[in-house]
Amino acid sequence: MELKRTIMTQCKGKPQLQKAVAVALCIKHKLGRSSMMRNYSINKLHTLTKISARTLNKYLPILIQHGWAMLEGKNNQHLIICRMVSHTAKRNICVDKFCFDSFTEIYRSLRTFLALLIQANKDFIKCTIQSVADPKDGKSYEAAKRKVKRLIQKGILNGRYEQYKEYGLSLKRIAQETGNCIRTAQRIMRYAICKNWAKKFHHFEQVFAKGVNYRNVYGYTFSTKNNLYIIHANTYELNDDVRNNLLVGNI
Repeated sequence: MELKRTIMTQCKGKPQLQKAVAVALCIKHKLGRSSMMRNYSINKLHTLTKISARTLNKYLPILIQHGWAMLEGKNNQHLIICRMVSHTAKRNICVDKFCFDSFTEIYRSLRTFLALLIQANKDFIKCTIQSVADPKDGKSYEAAKRKVKRLIQKGILNGRYEQYKEYGLSLKRIAQETGNCIRTAQRIMRYAICKNWAKKFHHFEQVFAKGVNYRNVYGYTFSTKNNLYIIHANTYELNDDVRNNLLVGNI
């Protein structure tokens, strides 16, 4: 199953929209190759998807409003899930890795992919800069230059010869991207690691300071009896399959 990249972009920071898309994916998954439920009703949808009637009543209008679902027939008795996949393959994200066991699992998977998309974009930028600095051949160099030009136009890079700097991926950034709190951001990344979609790496600096004795010191995260520590943002390494699903030669 695939999902338009633009839909993922629209879902950034909007939990309500994410839940609506999760409802659509759940219905689509249950319908199989067909995108239409004939003579639909909320009760029939509930029986098919196990999503509560209240949730269906809340999010189906949102899907129809965004053009991702429509009603057809003489009395609008047929429900169609539509416009969620582009005919151009590069404009889609493969969501086969999602867990489709329930609506809740689909929603968790969608939120997690939104967070991992940040890292995929960072990997794309890093790869592009490296391709310009150390190209394999002339063809790859010209392709990388075009990508860098697009990144500069979008304000992602300041200049053609800018070097890549890794600052990690903070929970605050993940929370902003998914529209959740820090605690939920922690759960999202824990879910990604549990699913083996990403690996987490901790980074901290330790400075010996005899007798600091747990005092708060400006510029340091915390202290122990004889040491000062600075905790940096975690970095994440995506699973190859997930990276291939998310990493497209366009941002």
